[in-house]
This record gives sequence, C-alpha cells and structure tokens, in this order.
Amino acid sequence: MQLTANGAHMVVDFYPVKYSDGTISERLMYKTVTFCGKTQSKSYINKCMFEKEVDNRVEGYKYEVTDMHTEPQLFNSALIQTRW
Repeated sequence: MQLTANGAHMVVDFYPVKYSDGTISERLMYKTVTFCGKTQSKSYINKCMFEKEVDNRVEGYKYEVTDMHTEPQLFNSALIQTRW
C-alpha cells in the first residue's frame, strides 16, 4: 500500500514480507518513508502497527491511498532494530 500526503512531498510505502524459503510473513510489513523523492527510512513493523498507522495517516492527516503494493519484499535481518 502506498500513502501520499497532501502535496505529495511525503510518501509512505508498505509491502508484504517474504522469507528466503518463499513463505509470506503473517505478522510483518516492510515500510519505507520518502520525503521529496529521497528515502528517509526503511523498517519492519508488525501488522497491528501497520493498521494503526494507516488509519492514523488516512483519517488524521488526510493521506491518500495512491497504490496497492502486493509484491512481497525479501526479508533482510539487517533491518531489524534491536532494543537494549
């Protein structure tokens, strides 16, 4: 799914996640944030947070759904953030 802010300066993309064995994650989504055409961040979020963020951006900040990404992205463990 792609969400675009009013004015198209901020774009948030969400993709399904695929593991190296070909299975699709039931709990993770891959998220990229782009501002003025430059990628600002890449991360994995759980599907609960995905649903909350989409609702918040669409209902609260009037982002528009501009695309539906259905092609899963390959999981990269280097993007997992460890909290100490």
